[in-house]
Amino acid sequence: MGHWQAIEEGTVENLPLHELGLLRGTVEGHDTRYFGSLLALDRHADLLLRIGLVTPIPAGTQRNDDCQFYEATAAGREFYGAHLSGLDERANGRANAWGDHPQLVAAARALGRLLDAVERAADSAAVPNAVNCPAGASG
Repeated sequence: MGHWQAIEEGTVENLPLHELGLLRGTVEGHDTRYFGSLLALDRHADLLLRIGLVTPIPAGTQRNDDCQFYEATAAGREFYGAHLSGLDERANGRANAWGDHPQLVAAARALGRLLDAVERAADSAAVPNAVNCPAGASG
């Protein structure tokens, strides 16, 4: 069962806390603040990269914050403002310890809807449009 299916079915053990923690950290200026280990950072970043909420920081980039690997995009900052700002003390420390915080459950659902929308758009772009196919081509 994936994150989004579990969330829609009302279970919280599969909340994408690491993904939300990475996004929160990038907006707050320290991308790895909510991680205890960097071993799977790229795996957790994959979802956020696919839906355009974070982008990699090019090697050697001089920064005025503590982000080392990823930075939030404008869409990521907007998502943070709408869903992650104002988290209380239950969402401090490592992301995997945040638990079933109601604001995080709502943010995870919003992240799931965003992922679904991006994937639907990508799927429809990948399907050839018969109107635009050259004569004799099949699509």
